[in-house]
Amino acid sequence: TESTESTDDDDMVEWRHAPHVLAMSATPIPRTLAMCKHGEMALSSIDEKPAGRLPIYTKLLIGPDGIDDAHRAMVEEVQTGGQCYVITPLVNASTADSFERFKSAEVEHKRLVEKFPQIKFGILHGQMNSEEKAAALKAFADGHTQVLVATSVVEVGVDVPNASVIIIEDADRHGVSTLHQLRGRVGRGSRQSKCFLLVGDEAGYPSQQRLRVLERSNNGFHIAESDLRMRGAGDLLGTRQSGSQVSLFHASVATDLFLLEAARRAAAETIARANVRGENLPAPLAIALKDRPALVDLNV
Repeated sequence: TESTESTDDDDMVEWRHAPHVLAMSATPIPRTLAMCKHGEMALSSIDEKPAGRLPIYTKLLIGPDGIDDAHRAMVEEVQTGGQCYVITPLVNASTADSFERFKSAEVEHKRLVEKFPQIKFGILHGQMNSEEKAAALKAFADGHTQVLVATSVVEVGVDVPNASVIIIEDADRHGVSTLHQLRGRVGRGSRQSKCFLLVGDEAGYPSQQRLRVLERSNNGFHIAESDLRMRGAGDLLGTRQSGSQVSLFHASVATDLFLLEAARRAAAETIARANVRGENLPAPLAIALKDRPALVDLNV
């Protein structure tokens, strides 16, 4: 007679074949944070700084007076043995109307060299070749360069413990997650580090308020929460990473995290009992799973 015994593969539920994915981020984008809260991703948080690290003093500075204050801090830090980053949004000056007011690394480097001849400046941006980038980073890491003028190419992977001041020009051009990552280039040593966010007088009140969250917090998740409230969660099953606020009826992704976590645990336990013990799923859940739309293949 034909055997009725099932194999391990027969008993295995389809979702168990899915690979495990580990997503690591210092500042989760709104869509990622919303997915965590909706149960699509489990969340583990490292909320302690390495030993000896101090919170980074952060200040939003507006207009020409703010630029002067930031440059004074840069000079003082260099004179006491520290190093500094100056971050610009562009590589070269742009003639486009929408970019005319924004500073570029090439022009700012030349201007700073002329204004502060006593300081050794370096430059780093994405249009340099690999050898030039490596040489610029090595000169800064070895202390031969006191101030590095760069674009956001230094956002990740740069570790110079002696760098203790970062000046971010036209900060309103960046998202708060990028700014938090850039701020993380300093504060890696024992010196009290400072971050100056510079914006022009043209920056409106909403832009200024968006940046002030960085003054109030050094915590990446608090910053992501603020970003979520301001920009929206985006599409949980699509590709939009912000906008289109998600409706949760009476629950709020900003304030009701404990309820969402409890609902996620209850759903996981229900599905686990069905898979392990063979219990039937509750009828509404079974119908919802049966009638759910097919997943979108984003690789097409």
